[in-house]
Amino acid sequence: MTERAARRSNVALRDARFRRASFRFPVRLAAACLAAVLLSAPLGAQGPAPRPWLDWHTVETPHFTLHYPTAYRDWSLSLAQRIESVRTQVVALVGYGPTRRVHIVIDDPVNQANGYAFTTLDAPTIVLWPVSPDPRSEIGDYAVWQDLLTTHEFAHVAHLTRPSRNQFQKLLQAVSPVPLGPIATRAPRWVMEGYATYVEGRVSGTGRPNSAWRAAILRQFALEGRLPSYGQLSSTGGWMGGDFAYLAGSAYLEWLARREGDSSVVALWRRMTAKTDRSFTAAFSGVYGGSPSEMYGRFTVDLTADAVEIARQLRRQQLTEGALVQRLRRTTGDPAIAPDGRYLALTIRKEDAPSQVVVWRTANEPDTAAASRREAERRRDPQDVPDRAFYPPAKRVVASLIANDGLPFETPRWFADNKRLLLTRSVPSRDGTFRPDLFIWNAEDGSLARVTRRAALRDADPSANGNWAAAVRCEHGWCDLVRVDLATQAVRVLRQGSVTRNYYRPRVSHRTGEIVVSEQFGDRWRIARVSPTTGQLRYADPDDGVNRYDATFDVDGTSIVTTSERGGFINLERLPTDGSEPVAITRVTGAAIAADVAPDGAVWFLNLQSSGFDLRRIRPDSARIDTPLPTLVLGDTISGVMPPPRTRATARDTIGGRSVNPVPTEHRYGFGPSRFRYVPSGNSGFGGTTLGLAIARSDPVGRYGFLLQGQAGAGALPAGGSIAFVSRAYHTFLGLNAWSTHEAPSRVLPIALAEGLDLSRTGGALRLDSRRYRDGGELTGTLAMLGESQRATAFPDAARVAALLAFGATVRRVDEDTRYMLALDGMGELGAMANERYARQRSSLLFGTARGDRPLLTARVAYGTVGGGDGTNRERYAVGGFRSALIEPLFDARRVEAPAYPVGSASGLTFASYRVGLPVEPVELYYSGVTTDFFQTQERSYGAEIRTRVPAIAALGTPEVAILAGFARAQDEPVRGDWQYYVSLALRP
Repeated sequence: MTERAARRSNVALRDARFRRASFRFPVRLAAACLAAVLLSAPLGAQGPAPRPWLDWHTVETPHFTLHYPTAYRDWSLSLAQRIESVRTQVVALVGYGPTRRVHIVIDDPVNQANGYAFTTLDAPTIVLWPVSPDPRSEIGDYAVWQDLLTTHEFAHVAHLTRPSRNQFQKLLQAVSPVPLGPIATRAPRWVMEGYATYVEGRVSGTGRPNSAWRAAILRQFALEGRLPSYGQLSSTGGWMGGDFAYLAGSAYLEWLARREGDSSVVALWRRMTAKTDRSFTAAFSGVYGGSPSEMYGRFTVDLTADAVEIARQLRRQQLTEGALVQRLRRTTGDPAIAPDGRYLALTIRKEDAPSQVVVWRTANEPDTAAASRREAERRRDPQDVPDRAFYPPAKRVVASLIANDGLPFETPRWFADNKRLLLTRSVPSRDGTFRPDLFIWNAEDGSLARVTRRAALRDADPSANGNWAAAVRCEHGWCDLVRVDLATQAVRVLRQGSVTRNYYRPRVSHRTGEIVVSEQFGDRWRIARVSPTTGQLRYADPDDGVNRYDATFDVDGTSIVTTSERGGFINLERLPTDGSEPVAITRVTGAAIAADVAPDGAVWFLNLQSSGFDLRRIRPDSARIDTPLPTLVLGDTISGVMPPPRTRATARDTIGGRSVNPVPTEHRYGFGPSRFRYVPSGNSGFGGTTLGLAIARSDPVGRYGFLLQGQAGAGALPAGGSIAFVSRAYHTFLGLNAWSTHEAPSRVLPIALAEGLDLSRTGGALRLDSRRYRDGGELTGTLAMLGESQRATAFPDAARVAALLAFGATVRRVDEDTRYMLALDGMGELGAMANERYARQRSSLLFGTARGDRPLLTARVAYGTVGGGDGTNRERYAVGGFRSALIEPLFDARRVEAPAYPVGSASGLTFASYRVGLPVEPVELYYSGVTTDFFQTQERSYGAEIRTRVPAIAALGTPEVAILAGFARAQDEPVRGDWQYYVSLALRP
């Protein structure tokens, strides 16, 4: 539903020469395998996978199967009662409904509002994160959050699973590993997200198309000439860039529907799935008389003209924006004024540096550096014209706080001592689940103390005496209003939320102790006063159908300053204590939000611009706003720069407007429904090419995975078959592996024969894996037992048994402009080969650093030894090639990767290696070396490489894909001076 930015993995690519096979075929093979997985990616950004170790249950309705943990039972059963009504309305508008049963997975791994849909023709699946969004979000206008969320995601399914009527396309879909409809494979991103948003507005009567936020963003970007071009419309980068597929995409489709009628939109989908095979552009042009880019250009002209007309009316009627305090970028955090009025705290975000909480002085600060620079320029050239100061100088930072890693500290609120601040920050639990908790930061001495753990608290505001704080707790799919004892961490619910009721951003009066909070119920947000002792509630705003939120107490401690969406604009208002009409404080073209009041009565707030939210300040008595807000109506519809008029509706109408079915009977999830996929794989490098095919099984939450794969081809590379099974039903994962492989590297390098590297092996292993997360890092541990039989050409047949213990520790840190990562990995193996013992250890240390959010510059060193018995000789380290795709690297620890060299280029009882990587996106340039004789000789190489991992997608049954591709040049014998390409796709369940 929303888009969240995810850190990209570094990846790479290579080429080759020594006995090289055709380069073209392996690249096509890799592309086909990648497409099979990547084309299955969900709509919207896929976040962390559901947590399979929870206590899962299942319910069924006529067209849906819902899977959910016990903690979200009430939310899920409520959805099960309403989902069929959502389906009926969406199908009526879209003109098509999926013939397959749709599975819905409900979980909350990161405590954010989101959802995404997998729109394969054979197994459509929706994943929902149930936490409700806040009113400032573009999706914050809703009556019942689960209705809006499922309307959008099911619209994807109904839209994108419309099958082709072309016989050739049907054949391709029938044989595809991940069958997708023609709209999903041909339409640009703005079409898919824009149409789901269009449907969300038409069906629900709320959502982005009906919200003041979509209008404000489009209006402000149009006024500044910053609307995306058609080529940028499907982009996912930049501040707000990824959101325009939803916002501008839906407004564009509405504009097209106004021109040619609502039926034209469905006609477009019918043309894209017709027997006549058409591209999206051809289908679009046949309906609207011009190409998508041509018509989009006309749309932006109309939208900009409407925005200019609105701005002209606002200026005529008194534009009231206050004074600009600081020009900022991106989504600035809410300002918090210290009780004495001297300091301001807020979270600032930069494009290429970590977010941080900063403390500034509220007083104006002269820009002495700029004045000195201008004076120096004048002396150097008296005829020069100095630059003008258009914006206030940058504030000097008095104190700042940056998180060690991960998500930043947010929502600072001052204690009465003018030194300490109460903050929230989402941090990982041991199992990787993120929940926001409270922290106390002393801005004077820099000390930081964590107050709560796994409490899911946000927007906390301390009381005058600092003993307790008001906050919201968002769990189970809704947000409660709570009171937190800051000494004991005890949490008491003052107002309980529900599927149909939520609370947001409480503030405590330092004069009366009363709490003011935003409450969502029915079709809008209202402002309420709540007793901090009894939880008794009374509304503070008039019952006029207007959305209001972001409330805070004025300087008198009793009247309220709030954000109001009156007239479709987002401005600040004061709510008098006597219940009289609200008084407008601002009138802006964008949005005025997040007010805080200083002791002198000045209101500090954020103002939406196309580059982010600026910080402004206004004195409410400096201007009187008494003119009506402008409107812009085109015929009987509203322009995209204004939301439709809000119709008054009772809570009964908005909540009970859908038919509610009886509560379905639930049952335990167990193994879950199976998802089966076949996935092609392959390897290519020294020795030729192998091709493979895998059958993968999973279930919608990823509890039990299975992978059967086989590879055949050049005998120099590992070929054969393997079976893998993994259970994630508990925090400690269980894995079973079995394999039968053969390889003959002597076909490339004859000396490999004498080293016993021409090898057939059959065996199996049992492993237990555990991962524990912490703030700024994680720990992993593996315990395994294996047994296999080996047939080597240079040695007698033998059996190998071993016990293995492995660990990994990763630590990440950031400062103001630099990121650091340190990773230590190690393994120990005790085993016997042909009844002769051996012992092995391998360890590696990786250090990475980068400025801002750029990819890491890395340096890695590794060292390993084997000894301890007569079985040592057969377990010597062998340098060359890359890891087998059929056997887990942990069970084949004698192999030392060096893709520029054939297997067996060096061997020994020890090895040491080093590697330096320089990212040049999308590849990594590297220089590496390996030695087995303490650097008397080396196997050095340099090249460019892509390494990445596409995670397993349980809902689709697709396995994890580890991708390695690149080219490198060897600097030493036996292949000195040769270039070598290599490609590997390794699959894991």
